[in-house]
Amino acid sequence: MLINGDLIRVPQGAVIMEISDDPTPVRVAVRPRMGIVIDNKPPAEDLVKILLDDEVFLVNKRVVQLVAD
Repeated sequence: MLINGDLIRVPQGAVIMEISDDPTPVRVAVRPRMGIVIDNKPPAEDLVKILLDDEVFLVNKRVVQLVAD
């Protein structure tokens, strides 16, 4: 289970969505990326709000991988 502040990995090929009332895919990760969980309970329960490179996006929880200590 993800909690706010967790360090996560977004794998290559993951769909990254913009934050809006109707999340729209904006890009696909072309390489694995590291991010931080901002909100693990956004409006859509299968999405997680993350911080990637100074921008906030939504990503499907199923593709996000928790980085262990």
